[in-house]
Amino acid sequence: MHLMDLSNSRGGADRMTRYVKSLIGAIIGIASVGVWLTVDLLTPEPIGDYLLYSLMAITNMVIGWQVGRVLGKRESGKNVGVESTSKGLKPNSN
Repeated sequence: MHLMDLSNSRGGADRMTRYVKSLIGAIIGIASVGVWLTVDLLTPEPIGDYLLYSLMAITNMVIGWQVGRVLGKRESGKNVGVESTSKGLKPNSN
Protein backbone atom coordinates (compact mmCIF):
# COMPACT_ATOMS: atom_id res chain seq x y z
CA MET A 1 0.00 0.00 0.00
CA HIS A 2 1.36 3.40 -0.94
CA LEU A 3 1.60 6.21 1.62
CA MET A 4 -0.55 8.50 -0.53
CA ASP A 5 -3.30 5.86 -0.50
CA LEU A 6 -3.42 6.04 3.30
CA SER A 7 -4.19 9.75 3.28
CA ASN A 8 -7.04 9.32 0.79
CA SER A 9 -8.79 6.44 2.56
CA ARG A 10 -11.20 6.78 5.46
CA GLY A 11 -9.26 7.81 8.55
CA GLY A 12 -6.07 8.16 6.52
CA ALA A 13 -5.08 11.44 8.09
CA ASP A 14 -5.01 9.77 11.50
CA ARG A 15 -2.85 6.97 10.14
CA MET A 16 -0.41 9.41 8.59
CA THR A 17 -0.12 11.45 11.75
CA ARG A 18 0.38 8.28 13.81
CA TYR A 19 3.04 7.13 11.35
CA VAL A 20 4.83 10.47 11.47
CA LYS A 21 4.58 10.64 15.26
CA SER A 22 5.96 7.11 15.55
CA LEU A 23 8.82 7.97 13.24
CA ILE A 24 9.61 11.14 15.20
CA GLY A 25 9.50 9.15 18.46
CA ALA A 26 11.93 6.59 17.06
CA ILE A 27 14.32 9.31 15.91
CA ILE A 28 14.17 11.00 19.31
CA GLY A 29 14.84 7.66 21.03
CA ILE A 30 17.84 6.92 18.84
CA ALA A 31 19.22 10.42 19.35
CA SER A 32 18.81 10.24 23.13
CA VAL A 33 20.63 6.89 23.27
CA GLY A 34 23.45 8.42 21.23
CA VAL A 35 23.66 11.35 23.62
CA TRP A 36 23.75 9.05 26.68
CA LEU A 37 26.50 6.93 25.14
CA THR A 38 28.52 10.01 24.17
CA VAL A 39 28.26 11.44 27.69
CA ASP A 40 29.31 8.09 29.12
CA LEU A 41 32.36 7.89 26.86
CA LEU A 42 33.51 11.49 27.39
CA THR A 43 33.33 11.64 31.17
CA PRO A 44 35.80 9.95 33.53
CA GLU A 45 34.71 6.60 34.91
CA PRO A 46 33.43 7.05 38.48
CA ILE A 47 32.22 10.65 38.07
CA GLY A 48 30.69 9.99 34.66
CA ASP A 49 28.50 7.19 35.90
CA TYR A 50 27.09 9.27 38.75
CA LEU A 51 26.55 12.22 36.41
CA LEU A 52 24.97 10.07 33.73
CA TYR A 53 22.57 8.26 36.06
CA SER A 54 21.47 11.48 37.73
CA LEU A 55 20.86 13.11 34.34
CA MET A 56 18.89 10.06 33.21
CA ALA A 57 16.78 10.17 36.38
CA ILE A 58 16.02 13.88 35.94
CA THR A 59 15.16 13.35 32.27
CA ASN A 60 12.79 10.49 33.09
CA MET A 61 11.09 12.59 35.79
CA VAL A 62 10.57 15.46 33.35
CA ILE A 63 9.21 13.13 30.67
CA GLY A 64 6.83 11.53 33.17
CA TRP A 65 5.68 14.94 34.37
CA GLN A 66 4.98 16.08 30.80
CA VAL A 67 3.08 12.87 29.99
CA GLY A 68 1.00 13.38 33.13
CA ARG A 69 0.23 16.95 32.13
CA VAL A 70 -0.83 15.92 28.63
CA LEU A 71 -3.06 13.13 29.93
CA GLY A 72 -4.55 15.48 32.53
CA LYS A 73 -5.34 18.07 29.86
CA ARG A 74 -6.88 15.38 27.66
CA GLU A 75 -9.15 14.18 30.48
CA SER A 76 -10.18 17.70 31.46
CA GLY A 77 -10.75 18.50 27.78
CA LYS A 78 -13.19 15.60 27.51
CA ASN A 79 -15.17 16.90 30.47
CA VAL A 80 -15.23 20.42 29.08
CA GLY A 81 -16.34 19.12 25.69
CA VAL A 82 -19.36 17.40 27.24
CA GLU A 83 -20.41 20.54 29.06
CA SER A 84 -19.89 22.79 26.04
CA THR A 85 -22.14 20.67 23.79
CA SER A 86 -25.19 21.48 25.92
CA LYS A 87 -25.10 25.08 24.57
CA GLY A 88 -26.06 26.67 27.85
CA LEU A 89 -29.23 24.66 28.37
CA LYS A 90 -29.87 23.22 31.81
CA PRO A 91 -30.22 19.44 32.01
CA ASN A 92 -33.64 17.98 32.67
CA SER A 93 -34.15 17.28 36.36
CA ASN A 94 -36.51 14.32 35.83
